[in-house]
Amino acid sequence: MSGRETYRKIITSKENTEKINKDNIKLMDRFLKNLSTKRSPKTVENYKSNLIIFFTWNLLENENIFFIDMKKFMIMDFFDYCVTELKWGSNRYAQMHSCISSFSNWIENIYDDRYPNFRNLVKKIEKLPKETVRKKSVFKKEELDSLMKWLDEKNLVNEECLLALIMASGSRASELIRFKTTMIDENHTAFDGLFLETTEEIKVKGRGVNGKYIPRYIIKDMFLPYYKKWLPKRNRIMEENRVSHDFIFIKKDGSPAELGTIRSWMNKWDNVLNSHWYPHAGRHFWCSYLMQIGLEKQLVQELQSWSSDTLVDIYNDNTAKDMKWKSLYKLKDALKDENSHIE
Repeated sequence: MSGRETYRKIITSKENTEKINKDNIKLMDRFLKNLSTKRSPKTVENYKSNLIIFFTWNLLENENIFFIDMKKFMIMDFFDYCVTELKWGSNRYAQMHSCISSFSNWIENIYDDRYPNFRNLVKKIEKLPKETVRKKSVFKKEELDSLMKWLDEKNLVNEECLLALIMASGSRASELIRFKTTMIDENHTAFDGLFLETTEEIKVKGRGVNGKYIPRYIIKDMFLPYYKKWLPKRNRIMEENRVSHDFIFIKKDGSPAELGTIRSWMNKWDNVLNSHWYPHAGRHFWCSYLMQIGLEKQLVQELQSWSSDTLVDIYNDNTAKDMKWKSLYKLKDALKDENSHIE
């Protein structure tokens, strides 16, 4: 199955289209109506299809926010997703880039009195080189351990805790900002005490605008030391700024971190890793790591509350040679028997 088919099957649907932000639908409809006076029906339909894909992604991955309020990093996240997850080539990428850019130009020109500060952010996002597909970065544990060491040397304790939570839970960026201190209890464990289970359910991506709420499972020994290291500094910052809330990750003034806050932290990691840290990199690492060390596919599925084990295959970047095959002992035993006959 191709990336595009997978995207349409999993993301776009009549149900989700009906839940797209109504203000975004209004803007889109007016844009398409205006476009229909200048372009062919087929071209208008292509624009509509692309905008539905974009706004469905926004619904499921970006809190369904109003297009006018979007930040550059959000648009970049979408295009990163198109390349790394959907494996779009330069031509498909360019089509979407042109579509959203044209839409933005139209808003900038037509709604300049209503949204005077709006600018076309897509112009600042480069197109892919012709006939080039950006290779998805597949990070090994050794690489992320090196990043963790660099963060320690720079005394970026907050980012250490963030990276540890990503590695230990495979959580998305939008989920990370929802974690609270009240959810973490080192005595509240599951699966032979190897995983922390959050004491409250957390909102994650799911079909529809409301998503779904599930408990999160976190590899205990991979996360807890960094959490305990960050907590005193977090509490001190909040006390100094007279701020009170339960969110784990915070800004410099003690207020809860936003999506843009942690994305700005992650943007620095590219230089240390010498590779692009894209939005789903952490989930790919988490799934690949657990599969490589030999956890059952069904357990990995259960830990993420996935409805299908096909998602394990999507996020597992291991080759056959990377895996630990439990059945190899049978070949070893057979070879021993064979050698005993030779002797």
